[in-house]
Amino acid sequence: MQLPISLFIGLRYSQSRKGNAFISFITLFSVAGIFLGVLALTVVSSVMNGFEGELKKRILGVIPHIIVSSDRQYPTDWQQTLLQQHQVRQITPFLQAEALVQAPRQLTGVLLQGVTTEALPDFMRQSLIIGDWQDISRSRYSVVLGRALAEQLEVSLGDKLRFMLPQAGSYTPMGWVPRQRIFTVAGILDSGSDVDKIIAVTALDDLRRLLSQQNETEQWRLTLAEPFAAPQLAAKLQQQFALTPLSVLDWRQSHGKLFDAVAMEKAMMSLMLLLIVAVAAFNIVSALVMMVTDKQAEIAILKTLGMTDRQLFQVFAVQGLSNGVSGAVLGVVAGVLVASQLNLLLDFAGLQLAPGVTLPIDIQPTQLGIIFLSAVGLTLAAVWYPAKRAVSINPAEILRDE
Repeated sequence: MQLPISLFIGLRYSQSRKGNAFISFITLFSVAGIFLGVLALTVVSSVMNGFEGELKKRILGVIPHIIVSSDRQYPTDWQQTLLQQHQVRQITPFLQAEALVQAPRQLTGVLLQGVTTEALPDFMRQSLIIGDWQDISRSRYSVVLGRALAEQLEVSLGDKLRFMLPQAGSYTPMGWVPRQRIFTVAGILDSGSDVDKIIAVTALDDLRRLLSQQNETEQWRLTLAEPFAAPQLAAKLQQQFALTPLSVLDWRQSHGKLFDAVAMEKAMMSLMLLLIVAVAAFNIVSALVMMVTDKQAEIAILKTLGMTDRQLFQVFAVQGLSNGVSGAVLGVVAGVLVASQLNLLLDFAGLQLAPGVTLPIDIQPTQLGIIFLSAVGLTLAAVWYPAKRAVSINPAEILRDE
């Protein structure tokens, strides 16, 4: 099949190695810059995706995605409405309260969760490293602590702790006295996140008794297929239940700032690396401008033979884009290979972060496509000026001395 004339000439120019050696060096330098920039952007984005995914799994595997609170007298047929939402995977009874926990040598604030052991999230169930989840159901007033919290309180399995709930207290001649109860440590969980510093989990019925029957509010935990969809779903539910006694809270109220910080860091890293690609892409401007100057006589001859300005523009656009596309393709391929074997490469180079610790890697095809298109888009912006300059050449001025 015969190629269009502009495509044919553009590819010939890009593949030619004859003529000005400096132009060839600048071209090679720009392609190498795009290659390295895209490679770095692919690797860093994959690591940041993995880090964000680990945070999502470890923190949002313990923290409820959405909490729906309702009056006990309000009918529960709203649960069927929630189950019809395609993101909602599970609705379970849940209760959460801020509490103070007192150990022999420590006093600290915790987030006390009341759960049913039959409906625990999978990650939370798998995070238990000591004890058995069924123990908090079998033994009244038993509690599972986060690992960091247990270390801070210097307690282990079977130790006693005093939990105090200020919001469930009562007035006495001595003033307001918080409701309190002695709990037995029945297990320790390790989610691998900062949540372990504040989390304490007990049976739902035990926490209800501790809060007393005066608490007429029931809470329900919604587990979603995609935790990051919680803000949109919560806003939708708030609008849907605006005239009811239901209230809806999502995880962003407690941990939104952390994920916002990660997203900002990810965006800034991508922007900085994309600037490297931009610098390399605009090196193509220098190479093409010199190429246009070097090929003025050929350009003039092509115009006298009837080549239109549009076709001539396409010749140099094809030449510049071929360099940008080749650098972007090689960068994406090399980036995927390096990212997929990054931990092995770090071990081989002796750059392991810590014994037994590996970098989380998450290569997302959609993101690879965005990186590739961004590099090609920057290249396209870079070739516009040289191609426009080639179009503006006057054949009569160039050929009059030939």
